[in-house]
Amino acid sequence: MKKLIAASLIALTIASAAFAITWPWQKKKAAKNEELNISIFTIQQRNQPDQATNKTYKWIKEKFGVTFTFDILVGDKEQKKGLLISDPSSLPDLVEVDDARFIDAGLLWPLDEWINNDKAYANLKKHYQQNPTDWIKMTEADGHVYCLPNYGVYDGPDQGTFYNGNAFWIQKEVLKEFGYPTIKYIDEYFDLLEKYAKKYPKIDGMDTIPFSILAAGWENFNMWNPPVFLAGSANEGDYIVVEDKTKKSGYAISMAATSETGKRWYKLANEKYNAGLIDPASFTDTQDQYKAKIAQGRVLGMFIQGWEFPDQENALRAAGKANRTYAPLALTFDKNYTAHYRDRALPNIQRGYGITTNCSEEKAKRILKFMNDQLAEENQIILQWGFEGEDWQYGADGVPYRTPEQRKQQEDPEWIDANKAKLWQEEAPKMEGSFPKSGYACSIANLPSEFAASLNDKPEDLELFKAYGVPSYAALVDPNPRENDGWYPLWQVKVPSDGTEEAAIYNSYTEVFAKHLPGIIMAKPGEFDAKWNAFIKAMGNLGIEKYEEWFQARLDERVAQFGGSNANKKKK
Repeated sequence: MKKLIAASLIALTIASAAFAITWPWQKKKAAKNEELNISIFTIQQRNQPDQATNKTYKWIKEKFGVTFTFDILVGDKEQKKGLLISDPSSLPDLVEVDDARFIDAGLLWPLDEWINNDKAYANLKKHYQQNPTDWIKMTEADGHVYCLPNYGVYDGPDQGTFYNGNAFWIQKEVLKEFGYPTIKYIDEYFDLLEKYAKKYPKIDGMDTIPFSILAAGWENFNMWNPPVFLAGSANEGDYIVVEDKTKKSGYAISMAATSETGKRWYKLANEKYNAGLIDPASFTDTQDQYKAKIAQGRVLGMFIQGWEFPDQENALRAAGKANRTYAPLALTFDKNYTAHYRDRALPNIQRGYGITTNCSEEKAKRILKFMNDQLAEENQIILQWGFEGEDWQYGADGVPYRTPEQRKQQEDPEWIDANKAKLWQEEAPKMEGSFPKSGYACSIANLPSEFAASLNDKPEDLELFKAYGVPSYAALVDPNPRENDGWYPLWQVKVPSDGTEEAAIYNSYTEVFAKHLPGIIMAKPGEFDAKWNAFIKAMGNLGIEKYEEWFQARLDERVAQFGGSNANKKKK
């Protein structure tokens, strides 16, 4: 009996020792799979993903041990940010940065020293510092980098075929109806919309909407950006830049919405509204209601940025209404202006994720390590292309390709929600242009063979490109955009610090825009001038001249640091 007990004790001791030992490979596996949940506040209007069934989120969890808790914006963006800033203890690990408020409030970790001094972040360093000017622009006045741009940092040549910028969009069906006319000026555009709406007052049993304006929520900048482009300016946000030798930099800013250029646009919009061409519900619809009408296929035209409505275009294709998808037009007022819609690639400064100080330093570094590791080319291929053998495959010639079925499903919003990690990937650091090792386009749809094959599935696009003699949407807008001006773009100017007079004006003037511009556009005949004058008076009462002095100084600084106009430089 004693021997049996002794033997049992020995066996138990050996077993206990075996359980107590952690072998090197077990350590590695435990470290790799140690779970990291990242809480994120995002302004992206997407559905909450099902991370338990979505294959890309499942892969992220399996490979990196990472899961996400998304707080998706509901309601007013600025109000939500204000609540987070006023109660730092409520901050998640990551916030989607779209201005300097979180930075100025001291609520984000500085990332530059970690990225510069630790090889664990080598991918991030290579990505963001390949162009030294990009890193300089990312750096705040205190010498630190707090936000990692979500777009505009290219790791290889731009192979883009799509266009996601500002444009006056028009349904392809409208262009086809009238034989694909050449349209350069805004009057020609509205004439075409009016002709089509008169001929087809209903689309699928619903009232045809010739033109709609996005005036709701944080995307209401689409209501005051048109005059910038109609006057031949590039995307300088709320401003137009003109040469002025009396200024320190040789250039002067002019707020587009309040200028004579702005008045010209709003007068035209007022006339078109009174002619029944602009949807009256533009000024009461929510963002979702506005976009739902696009997805119905009954909005003929709008001024908006291409990245704002891909889901609606995909919904139209999924519904068999590909003819109701849109083509971008680069319009000006008249022949005295040269269109400048498409620009060269540039980093999306103060747009992307920042790691909040409510997150411990240890966790912040783990999140940054994940950002770094997901930026490796083999991981970017999965995040952007999908999984080999499921979403794409190599052909006999060794070139990646998709089947028609794969292309179609990857345009289906429901499939995207169920299979892609869009809510993470859209705002995360990412490769763009071309993958450095393979040289393939970062978007599989931009591979020459894929884009050509996709046109076989999209006869309306093939017909459009053939009619206008261009190979892509990007070329339709501008086949060879000129070099960006040195100071460009002014919408990247860091906003005034909270607590300053300039900040108070900055935070108020878009509210004045939102209050007055709908009434100006909807003014009855004979009331336009009175409403316009009331708008200008309200801007004056706000002290807008003081803010413009501040903004002029920022332009002067950018010209001194990055250079002036490149308008006369030869296109490459």
